[in-house]
Amino acid sequence: MKMTGNIKKKGAAALAFVLVLSAGLSSVYGAPGIETGRSCSLSFELDGQYEELNQAPVPVHLYRVAEVEETGEYAPLAGYESLELGTVSDSTTAEQWEALAQEAVSLTDTLGAEPEASLTIRPDTEGTPSGLAEDLPTGMYLIEAETVRTAEYSYEFAPYLVSLPNNYYYTTGDDAWVYDVTTGLKPEQTPRYGSLVIEKTLTSYNATLGDAVFVFRVEGTRDHTQVISDVVSLNFDGTGTKRVEIAGIPAGTAVTVTEIYGGSNYDVTSSGTQTAVIVADGEEGAPATVSFTNEYNGGRNPGSGIVNHFEYTDGVWDWEQQTDSSQGLNLQPQTDDASGEQEAAEPDGQEAQQ
Repeated sequence: MKMTGNIKKKGAAALAFVLVLSAGLSSVYGAPGIETGRSCSLSFELDGQYEELNQAPVPVHLYRVAEVEETGEYAPLAGYESLELGTVSDSTTAEQWEALAQEAVSLTDTLGAEPEASLTIRPDTEGTPSGLAEDLPTGMYLIEAETVRTAEYSYEFAPYLVSLPNNYYYTTGDDAWVYDVTTGLKPEQTPRYGSLVIEKTLTSYNATLGDAVFVFRVEGTRDHTQVISDVVSLNFDGTGTKRVEIAGIPAGTAVTVTEIYGGSNYDVTSSGTQTAVIVADGEEGAPATVSFTNEYNGGRNPGSGIVNHFEYTDGVWDWEQQTDSSQGLNLQPQTDDASGEQEAAEPDGQEAQQ
């Protein structure tokens, strides 16, 4: 059956430069007839924009959706009759080609069609990513490349249509049919995100002093840019282990977590500063986790703490005070201008306790 789970289904307007299509085939002046029984080949290249993608395998699937007549007219195959390929010409826009490609994707999904050919784009001996499909019958093909995921990014490719053979009369003035065609893939890069889990274990506790509050500062950088500066807290009313999860941190972020407040009655018995690297959700090693341990030291100084939490949503800043962050946070932006951050409030009585 057709693999569709990791295929991008939208956004082909930027693909105009790789829409290798024989527009207006039957109207090419002086063009000889197409040898419909001749085998074709299709070579793939990447644009080289992303270095890490150049080293990653890119699976590509080719679905034949139409035959092509000797005159250059298309005849959709069974199940693809609704594709209006008879309307294409040299004036067909990128948006119109995109719409045709999206319809072809929908039809192949409905049919559960098997690809005519599949290949994997890999670096050649010179390190240039390329792939080749050979012995292809003439016709119109839907090209779908699977999503590629690296440690920190996802790369998606818009589906598009390509004709075999092709004719470049309108760009070169040469009316010869080209049976060995070269095309490209235009990737769209999006960051991957992961989570940080902060675990706190309290091994001993004095109930007469009330709740024990522990505050942690989280700093994170990626590619020499700070991507997170936050504080979270955990509130204990007895011994045990609690945790707070901060989601939506860009994968690859190097984070440093420091316990900045625990009152004067509880000592850190683990390291007070710990580091981790964020792993993308779904990958081995996710989520990144750091653990802290505290114990009661015999002190009798009461105290408490709060965290002021700010969120920017739809152009409005919302604010609330939190004594405990165990419900978790999600920092992944939902819109281009959405962001969230927290800042620490001075814990009540902190100066007297330290």
